[in-house]
Amino acid sequence: MIDRSALAPCLDDRGCLTVLAVDHRDALRVEFDADAPDSVAPEVLTKFKLDVTKALGDLASAVMLDPEYSIDQILGAGLMPEGLGSLYALEAQGYMGQAELVNELLHMPSEAVEAGASAGKLLVLYRHDQGSVTDAQDDLIRRTVDLCGEAGLPLFVEPVPYDVVDVDDRERTVLASAERISALGPDVIKMPFPSGGDDRGRWARACRSVGEAIDQPWAVLSWGAPFAGFLDQVEVACANGCSGFMAGRAIWREAIAPETRADVLATTARERMQQLVDATADATPAYTP
Repeated sequence: MIDRSALAPCLDDRGCLTVLAVDHRDALRVEFDADAPDSVAPEVLTKFKLDVTKALGDLASAVMLDPEYSIDQILGAGLMPEGLGSLYALEAQGYMGQAELVNELLHMPSEAVEAGASAGKLLVLYRHDQGSVTDAQDDLIRRTVDLCGEAGLPLFVEPVPYDVVDVDDRERTVLASAERISALGPDVIKMPFPSGGDDRGRWARACRSVGEAIDQPWAVLSWGAPFAGFLDQVEVACANGCSGFMAGRAIWREAIAPETRADVLATTARERMQQLVDATADATPAYTP
């Protein structure tokens, strides 16, 4: 864990996280062509990521990018909106639909620094109760924390649960995983909403439990929730200790089609992004000078 002031380039003027995610790779190919994702050309992905970043970047505190299709093509090419922070996806892709998979680093944090990124992001498929698999993921997180510390790069860790059977299991898994990962020393934990169902009182208690269990700021991701549901989750989370959101498909999914993309980004996606920003009104700052 490094000095929290290093998070400043990824934060808005309140010190909160309103992060636009376009670091998807395999998952984005599926959005374009679920039947033949491998047929989607790299330049199609890059064009989409650039379009989304240009259209919505002024509403975000940072954007999540990837080293294959957007770091050099957007950040390195000088096409990033001015003042927008950037997170660099460090993990290898190829994890979709696979439980009990030990993730791997695709690029080193030093490469993210050389590319001009503001922070690194590491996604791990994660349950706290999977024995040697969990231990191996912990080793990866610990190693990445150390490498990011050596590089002076803040690290966001994103534990994605799997085989969640009900709301009780979701709450137990998200909380226990966050607590375990917190002890490994990342700078921010990006996690799914820690509850389910429709009991907002239960939601609030679950969010407060996360804040009591970890030492870092945390941000919520959509984890497949439809936009309206995710908006409600962001509002409750930010009223109970969360520092903001990091989201992609819940905002821009309908903008995949090139022929309607500009209109969707200018209307639906932009309205959604603004609503999410507004829902962080009571967020706990991740850092204030």
